[in-house]
Amino acid sequence: MIMATETLKLIVGIGESLRGRLLLYNSLKMNFKEVTIRRNPGCELCGDHPSIHDLIDYEAFCDVQMPTQQPVSTDDRPVEINAADLKQILDTGRSITLLDVREPHEWDITRIDRARLTPLSNFENFIPELDPDDEIYLYCYKGKRSLTALKKLQERGFRNLKSLSGGIDGWAEEVDPSLPRY
Repeated sequence: MIMATETLKLIVGIGESLRGRLLLYNSLKMNFKEVTIRRNPGCELCGDHPSIHDLIDYEAFCDVQMPTQQPVSTDDRPVEINAADLKQILDTGRSITLLDVREPHEWDITRIDRARLTPLSNFENFIPELDPDDEIYLYCYKGKRSLTALKKLQERGFRNLKSLSGGIDGWAEEVDPSLPRY
């Protein structure tokens, strides 16, 4: 909200901007601290002789995979399932393993019934407890972490895997609006 207000002040040309200052927020103490920042004349972006004039190729620079590069199934079946299809499977009572790869603080906010918490942060510790022959469904908040966990299981020889597209947020939107969203 503060950044949005700053943007509006700069666009409209009113008020005192934070230019040359850094505003620090400490949520534990519920206070703000202001730090004056001196301009760096040697800055490559905003200094006296800037050398950066265009946007960089972020993916190449950071060596990251974009979410569109999803793990592929070895048997040409899609690795994702939508919320309605997963709900239908759960309603049948079919024996499946449903893994929530979010962190415990997210699990405390909301979860899908029948799910088991297996945080991605220490997912490797849970793999030995899983049966490679089980039908395993994974979910997280929006779908990215569950795809990462799915890939880890694929690398260990698991084949009957699905990731919930849109994660629990999509589940709350499409299947169970009573669930808290964050």
